[in-house]
Amino acid sequence: MALVRLVPLLGLLLLAPVRGDADRTKLVELDLKTGKRRAIDAGRPSTQADRQLDAMLDGATGGSAFSTKDLKSIEGALRRYLQAARPRAMPRLLLFLYPGRISKSRLKELREVLVDVDLLVDPCGRTVCHESVAKTVELLGKSLRQAVLRTRRYTVRFQSVTIRTVADVRGTDPEVFRFEADEVVRSGRAGNGRALVKRLTSAKESYVPQVTREVTRRVKSRRVALVGTPQVQRSRGSVSVAMEIRSDRTRYKTHVGAALIGAAEALAKNPLTPPSTQLRVVAEIRFRKVERRTFTCMGQPLKLHLQGRMSNSELWSSYINEHRKGGTQLSFSDEEAGGGSVGGGGDFDGSRVQEILAAHFNELAPCLQKEASRSRRFRGVTLTFAVSPAGKAVKVGTKERASSGLKSCLGAALGRIRFPRHGGAPRGVEYPMYIQR
Repeated sequence: MALVRLVPLLGLLLLAPVRGDADRTKLVELDLKTGKRRAIDAGRPSTQADRQLDAMLDGATGGSAFSTKDLKSIEGALRRYLQAARPRAMPRLLLFLYPGRISKSRLKELREVLVDVDLLVDPCGRTVCHESVAKTVELLGKSLRQAVLRTRRYTVRFQSVTIRTVADVRGTDPEVFRFEADEVVRSGRAGNGRALVKRLTSAKESYVPQVTREVTRRVKSRRVALVGTPQVQRSRGSVSVAMEIRSDRTRYKTHVGAALIGAAEALAKNPLTPPSTQLRVVAEIRFRKVERRTFTCMGQPLKLHLQGRMSNSELWSSYINEHRKGGTQLSFSDEEAGGGSVGGGGDFDGSRVQEILAAHFNELAPCLQKEASRSRRFRGVTLTFAVSPAGKAVKVGTKERASSGLKSCLGAALGRIRFPRHGGAPRGVEYPMYIQR
C-alpha cells in the first residue's frame, strides 16, 4: 500500500489564527428583529456548587461577579438607534462572545472580561451593503460609547467588532468586516463609519500587491535568489504564496527554508492574512544539470518556528513536503518495494485529500477537544488511514497510543467524509493533528 504523508498542522486551541466561532463562548445572543435573548447566565444557578460560589462571591464583593445584565444597556441602545435610523440592510443577530472556552462558574471569578462583538447583516444587497455596514458601525459605536466598561465589581474590555454580511444572492460567500472596538467607538462619536469601511475595503483590495512586495523584500534579505515575482493568491479563508528560486546542490535546503520562512514572516505581518496559508517553493538546483524540485509547507508550523517553538530539523522532518510524481509525495511499504504496481490508474491526488481534510476540520476537532478535556497530558495524534478506490476512509488508527474513545470518534468523523475515487490499491495517509495548550 502506497503511503501519502500529508503534513498540515492542525490545532485544538490553535483552531486557527483568527478566532473562529468554535473558539469562543457565547455570552449573549440577541435577535435584533424579535428581541429574543439568550445569555450564558440566564436563570438561577442549577447546581449546589454554583449556588455556593454565588454566595461566596456575593459576600466578597457586595454582589455577584460578571453578569450579562450590564450589557443590556448596549443592546437596548443599539436597537433604538437602528429603529430610528432604519438602514437599508438591518442587522439581524447580535452576539457578545468571550474569546475562548469558558464555563459559567469560571466566568464569575474573573475581574476583567474580554468581549468580542459580532453582528450579522442578512440579507445585505450588494448596492447598499457597504453603506449599511458603515451606518451600523456608527450606531454600534454610539451604543458602546467606550471600549472599556467598568463596574464596581469587574471590568469589561471590548476587543474586536466583526460585521458579517450575507448577500441577497444565492451561492455568494459572506463578507467579513473586522475592526478594533476602540475604532468603532471613535466612529460613533465622529460619524465616520464610511471612512472606516472604505479604509478596510481598500486594505483588502491592496492586500495582494502589499504582501507580494513584502515577501520579495524579506526573501531577498535572507540572501535567496528569486526567479521572477512571487505569486500571491487570496480567497476569503485562505492565501497561497508560490515562489521560484535558484540554488545549488549543497545549499538548496537552506535556501528553500529561508524562502518559506521569509514568506511566512510577510504573511504574519499583515493583519488581513486569512487563517489558512499554503506556501510553495520551486527550486532550480544547479549541479551538472538543472533540476527543478518543488517543496510546500503550511503556514502554521512556519509560524511556530518563527516563535521559536519548533526547530529547523522538526520543520524539515515533518512539515516541509517535497512533491514528486505529479505533485504527490509517495513512499512505499515493504510489500510494494519489490516492484509491485503503485496505485493502478495512478490518479490518486494527495494534495486533494489534504484540502478535503482541512475543509472538514470542524468534524475532526471535537474528537480532539473531548480527549484534551479528559486528559491534560494529551498533545495530539497522527491520524492514519487508507483511502479505498471508492473514496472511503478505511483502516483508521493513530501512530501514537490513543484511547479507544478517540479512535472511535475519529473513525466516525472520517466515515462522513468522502474522498475522490481512484484506481489501484488503497492509498495510505498520515495526518498529524497537534494541540497547543
